Amino acid sequence: MQPRIVGHRGVAGSYPENTMASIMAAIDLGLEWIEVDIQPTKDQALVVCHDYKINRCSNGRGRIDELTLDALQQFDFGSWFAPSFAGERIMTLQELLRVVKATGIHVNLEVKLDHDAVGPVIASLKKELETSNVSPDSILLSSFHHDVMREMSHQLADFRLGVLAERANMKVMRLIDETSAFSCHLNARWLTKKQIKKLREKSVEIWCYTVNNPRFRRLSDVDAIFSDFPQRFLNHNSPTQS
Repeated sequence: MQPRIVGHRGVAGSYPENTMASIMAAIDLGLEWIEVDIQPTKDQALVVCHDYKINRCSNGRGRIDELTLDALQQFDFGSWFAPSFAGERIMTLQELLRVVKATGIHVNLEVKLDHDAVGPVIASLKKELETSNVSPDSILLSSFHHDVMREMSHQLADFRLGVLAERANMKVMRLIDETSAFSCHLNARWLTKKQIKKLREKSVEIWCYTVNNPRFRRLSDVDAIFSDFPQRFLNHNSPTQS
């Protein structure tokens, strides 16, 4: 079995992560799936960014949830990676969903939440998804945050859910049942045969992060891998992308 190859934050090993440049690079590679992180700004816009602070991946400083969208759009999110990417702006979920609609790329949206109340953020996400009119088949929603997962299972019942965790322990297994999750996304470092067996018994797909070595020993045991360097797997295995 050859797993799906999911571009982690686009093609994060070769492009500034979670930017339009990184997303378009994944599309150019012919990937069917990408993964990005979304979180709310101070004025409750949903933007694509991994860290709660913009310090690492921009020329600005501060927390996403303490800055408005207008303020965030003043910063450069590309030149930290390489001068050739100068001028990349923070991407909104709305912009990303337009790309999904136009290109047919599938996206795993990892919802990140720190200080905001869960319900209103998931309501905003629901509104964005409905307004964009993207097919639920194009979207997989995931989070490490258990309350976020529960709220998505209530508000976004038409969409597939993926429970994110370091390991598939009993608490994670219960959450999978509670949310009727489609998949479980686990740290490749800690994946064991026992966890694989338990998840297979539940008929839950197994997605693994972050796998950058084509010699990953569980490659044939999982349904998908997230990679910063998806091109390594396309060249190495020519895996099926369905």
